[in-house]
Amino acid sequence: MKIRLAPCLALALSLTAPGLAAAQAQEGSQYRVTTRMEMVGMPFQLPPQTVEVCGPKDHASEKMVPHDDNCRITDFKVEGNKSSYTLVCTGEAEMTAKGEFEQLGPEAYRGKMNMVGTQGGRSVEMNMSFEGQRIGDCQYTPPAAPSGD
Repeated sequence: MKIRLAPCLALALSLTAPGLAAAQAQEGSQYRVTTRMEMVGMPFQLPPQTVEVCGPKDHASEKMVPHDDNCRITDFKVEGNKSSYTLVCTGEAEMTAKGEFEQLGPEAYRGKMNMVGTQGGRSVEMNMSFEGQRIGDCQYTPPAAPSGD
């Protein structure tokens, strides 16, 4: 079975950082985020990826849900320091993701996401876990509001 990893990995990595669309900049928090991904059914483990991202200061908001322009948040709940969400993604790799993240005080967070869907007519399942450590301040640019559908 041959599954093209590039589109799945690109989607998964884009889900670890806020969108880059233009909007008014505001004070944010710079994080170093390490993401681990597992493609269910693959015979090897993917290496962890570490990136630095700028996110919103307001951790208990939908802005903390990492997604790209092809994904829509269909459910978002906050209970204490934990948030859960559902994403529906369309395009080359159609996926539904269920995830959660937990704020570990003002300096760190962690989370996980399970994505299932299809790519090229084949079923794909991916599990991701991520940990973020605050490393400073930044100018955060929130994603632009989605265009009218």
